[in-house]
Amino acid sequence: MEIDGFLYETLSPLSTIGISIPETAPAPVSSGDSEPNLVLRNYIPISSNNTPLPETTAPDFFSLDVDADDDDWKTPTPPLKRSRLATPLADEEPKRSLEAGWFRANCRFKSPMLQLHKEILDFCDFLSPTSEEQVSRNTAVESVSDVIKYIWPKCKVEVFGSFKTGLFLPSSDVDMVILESQIRTPQMGLHALSRALSQRGVAKKIQVIAKARVPIIKFVEKRSGISFDVSFDMENGPKAAEYIQDAISKWPPLRPLCLILKVFLQQRELNEVYSGGIGSYALLAMLIAMLRNTLDTHAYSEHNLGVLLVNFFDMYGRKLNTSDVGISCNDGGTFFSKKSKGFLNANRRSLISIQDPQAPENDIGKNSFNYFQIKSAFGMACSTLTNTKLIMNLGPNRSILGTIIRPDKVLLERKGGLNGDVTFTNLLPGAGEPLQKDFGEHEGLFCNWNLDDEEEPLPRGKEIVGGDDGGGATESGKKKKKGLKVKKTLRLKKIKKVTIKKRKRTEAES
Repeated sequence: MEIDGFLYETLSPLSTIGISIPETAPAPVSSGDSEPNLVLRNYIPISSNNTPLPETTAPDFFSLDVDADDDDWKTPTPPLKRSRLATPLADEEPKRSLEAGWFRANCRFKSPMLQLHKEILDFCDFLSPTSEEQVSRNTAVESVSDVIKYIWPKCKVEVFGSFKTGLFLPSSDVDMVILESQIRTPQMGLHALSRALSQRGVAKKIQVIAKARVPIIKFVEKRSGISFDVSFDMENGPKAAEYIQDAISKWPPLRPLCLILKVFLQQRELNEVYSGGIGSYALLAMLIAMLRNTLDTHAYSEHNLGVLLVNFFDMYGRKLNTSDVGISCNDGGTFFSKKSKGFLNANRRSLISIQDPQAPENDIGKNSFNYFQIKSAFGMACSTLTNTKLIMNLGPNRSILGTIIRPDKVLLERKGGLNGDVTFTNLLPGAGEPLQKDFGEHEGLFCNWNLDDEEEPLPRGKEIVGGDDGGGATESGKKKKKGLKVKKTLRLKKIKKVTIKKRKRTEAES
């Protein structure tokens, strides 16, 4: 896969061979008149603890020398300090990093991150429009543009959004804006367009939303079945599309990562701003900020999409201190104090703040009021993709990307590839299937548990009776559980007696 001269199949080594890079946390963001705000929630300043840390190497699940020979594969890592109780190693035994623990037999790739990288590329190719789909979309845009030009011959019609930037999914709609129409109000123009579309038989399911902050008309083009959103005199849409196109040419990983994350959020109904989700524009800004931060803290450019996807989930699902710190993808810096820019919402401190790259005074994350759910989904995905036992137990015939992307109606019906013979099932085998439940102490993080037949549900409401320290609730719960067991035992004994009596009666009658 080649995008604007960037060859993804040619990966640079993921391991930092011969380079010593200290892992440093981002510098605290100062708000000017207050104490510095920490960018990462779990970062502890060195000044607060002078106790020297042991000189050990953090587990690196992503190290892999791609250029290494298959016969002599060995990931070079600094030696770890061994415990005195550990079994001495033989001198001739090769030293291997934790990457060896990720090796799955009979797989095409030695590293799960390399396999995830390949699956991301294949899935993005699967999502990319075929030549027929592209022609269908272009024809639909021309058909709608002809109706608009028929009403306002001197107007200017522009397409923006995901269709303009190439980041659209098979189910994505087309965003259009009408400029220089010289109408008195957008509402009048929307109703006029609605009548024309209906009279000429171009559209169906026409809906005029005139009282919204940005009045639009929504409809479905009859011939192609593609949905359209049309507005008036919104020049920021085309400008944002141009900015995104420039960013994609500058940051090649943006397109594949954005497509994966759009599907990820869409399947969890977290992709619409009106319902508190993250829109495509905000998602692009988050990705650019993550890539900028990765380059600022590393001496090399990471090209592995699997590693970058995990870094994104880790940054926004676990580490970022959204209560005090916002993110920016402009050249001035990646992080800033929310208070210093007036983005701090005292009632909703946990909301993510994202500086609009086109209008720095605008916070494009302020309407994502369900960010706590988005953050939870990102954190869950990070836990899944970095769980060694889970990845090893997938087996050689199951997809890693399929652990976070599940099948839906659109994906299952889609036929991709050059010959249209690639399906979602053979592309990501095992996607959507239950994951292994045996994860030890992290059990609850990866599965949604159903109550067993013998398990009683947790008490709710008035069933919980306790004192100040909660001891009363515990004692009450124990007594109730004991009483339920006694009742169940008596019920089983009663059923057994009735069964024995029926059996004896049947034998006597026969």
